[in-house]
Amino acid sequence: MLAPAADKVVDVDLETLLGRGAAARARTENRISAAMRRHGLRVHVIVLCHGHDPVRFATTIRLCRALAVLRETFAGVELAVSYQGGPAPAALTAPLDVPVLGPHRPLARADGGAPLPDAGKSEHLLSCLALLRADQPGDGERRFVVFVDSDYLVYDPENVLALFAPWALGFSAPGVPCADERFAGVRFAKGGSLRLAVDTDLAKAAQDPEAGRTWGFADLLDAAWARRLPSAPRVAERLPAGCAPTRTTLHEALGPAGFAELEAAVEQVTKHGGRSSRALSLWLASRRNHLAEHWLGRFSFLLHGDQGATLAAWSAMELAPGYGLEISFLMNALFRPGLHGRIAQALALPHAHLPKDEADNFALGVELFTLLQHLVRGTTGSGPAPGPGPGPGPEERWPYQAATKLGYKPVVLTPPAPRVPALYPPVSNLVALGGTP
Repeated sequence: MLAPAADKVVDVDLETLLGRGAAARARTENRISAAMRRHGLRVHVIVLCHGHDPVRFATTIRLCRALAVLRETFAGVELAVSYQGGPAPAALTAPLDVPVLGPHRPLARADGGAPLPDAGKSEHLLSCLALLRADQPGDGERRFVVFVDSDYLVYDPENVLALFAPWALGFSAPGVPCADERFAGVRFAKGGSLRLAVDTDLAKAAQDPEAGRTWGFADLLDAAWARRLPSAPRVAERLPAGCAPTRTTLHEALGPAGFAELEAAVEQVTKHGGRSSRALSLWLASRRNHLAEHWLGRFSFLLHGDQGATLAAWSAMELAPGYGLEISFLMNALFRPGLHGRIAQALALPHAHLPKDEADNFALGVELFTLLQHLVRGTTGSGPAPGPGPGPGPEERWPYQAATKLGYKPVVLTPPAPRVPALYPPVSNLVALGGTP
């Protein structure tokens, strides 16, 4: 495992990317558009939707309406929904004004073997990549694919922009330099925004059909502010035109006292989400004695589900299923031989998902940390998972008393415990059953 170059990861905050004010933002957007035209670049923004839950269909529809501004601003941006679970239901497709990818054909290894599972985010992502490679051939280095979750209650288009803009601005060709040297050579992007859990009343308000689109972070701030100071002007009205509601911009717009009031207001209606991701970050920060641990510790919110890369880079990655997707994405981008290019870490605006089941997930957490350790040490591969190490025998139970808000409950980790999933082969080594991908 070779150490990446010192500048392998570049942080992309919205103030640095967009500048200050409407005029600076317009100049940046024009530079991105010009770079995309000059080099013939295309961006695929794909919202991943699955299942039959009408609530998830509604969040998908609202999110597409919010992200439509990217398609309107940049001629090379294509927005689509990908549906996993058979033909997309009319309840999803009828209100959409974007293409729906699917149904997806099962994938299998080109050299034979059982089909890949037909459920799961990693499997869904691989199916999308196979479809893009088959239906829209071309230079995979000039196409950037961003995958976005569909269950957002709070999400800003700027979060997606921060994923693909560094690639466009940093793209170069023989005799044609890049538009911005700060981003030269970027081929990968990882989202790194804070996940918030919002209280029940605000979650319901964000899902109001009258809202029309997914709330932005400024909408959440306005709702929290209105609860604390009902007669005060909205936060969004006090922001300079064209500025995203970043911490620095909010502090400057509201002043120290107003900013403190806003912090208190947000604290009353939200709590930190992403517990597993924060735990991973703490674990990595406490170690740093292994090359992979050092570099993974460079990223905020490892499990945040939005990431992008060139189609060529995606096609060469070995990705892990489940929560291993995000970690294996970074391990590929950092260390996989032949995969060159820098990684943009998008320090974007906070977001919120639909409320999730708060049942204890201790067993899942153990599996996640074990997968991380195997990825870090290079012992997870496309072959069978490693055999069990010291500890309980294959027939023994591994009991654990997990703490919950209502007391302790037993959790049993059964053999193989913990399970370490194998990586999927690159999509370039997969075939769609019934045809060529």
